[in-house]
Amino acid sequence: MSMESIVPTFILEDDGLFREGLRLLLSRTRFRPQSCGAELEDLTTAPRDMQTLFIVGVGHTNDIVSKLRRIRNQYPFSLIVALGDESQRESMASALDAGANAALFASVTPSGLVGSLHAMMSGGVMVIDARLWPSGTHLKVEEPASWPIVLPSETENQPAVKQLSAREIAILERIVRGDSNKHVARFFDIAEPTVKAHVKAIFLKIGARNRTQAAIWALNHGLFERLNTIAPDISGLVQDEAEGAVRIQNDRYSA
Repeated sequence: MSMESIVPTFILEDDGLFREGLRLLLSRTRFRPQSCGAELEDLTTAPRDMQTLFIVGVGHTNDIVSKLRRIRNQYPFSLIVALGDESQRESMASALDAGANAALFASVTPSGLVGSLHAMMSGGVMVIDARLWPSGTHLKVEEPASWPIVLPSETENQPAVKQLSAREIAILERIVRGDSNKHVARFFDIAEPTVKAHVKAIFLKIGARNRTQAAIWALNHGLFERLNTIAPDISGLVQDEAEGAVRIQNDRYSA
């Protein structure tokens, strides 16, 4: 498990089997669940004066909007992830309108889920499954903390894996580890402009706008499964070699 601080995590999910699967999946990460249940009343008392994480299932019958509003009222520092299947697109959009920080389909890969949680915690970003984004979802947020990170769809981006060269895959792994272009150049003993060219090519091939999105894409596609056990801090990925930091709200390439 990573040495990062543990994030108090709570799971609200009607399906007991799926709920237990989530608990087991996250038990070896910094998002180790402290309590799980079908309703808010089923959970042990969550801290109200510190940042907490709620993973909320979007069921076919539950009122997701009222549930999220209750969480917001009782736990003002909470971050909320809405999980649902593809038949619940309207409910997922309603969850975003009600203040969810992320909307992911339940078919997301384990590494994609963990990577998304890291991204959400590190930069005040919204994380939205790419299969939900094109469906006509319109956020009713006047001043978002930043532009959303769109989690790539496996079916849409799988061909991109084959388009990456061996060198690009090696550089992408260093990006996932949090290396800047300068560090990548030193690691492979190549010129920094060469690294920048490779990074830009990677972004173009996988449809990423910055290093964070590229890292999430890689984790979601299981390219570097051995890295999943160390739960990399995505906050270390948003670094720009020239400026010192990449602000995710910049809708342009960082290299």
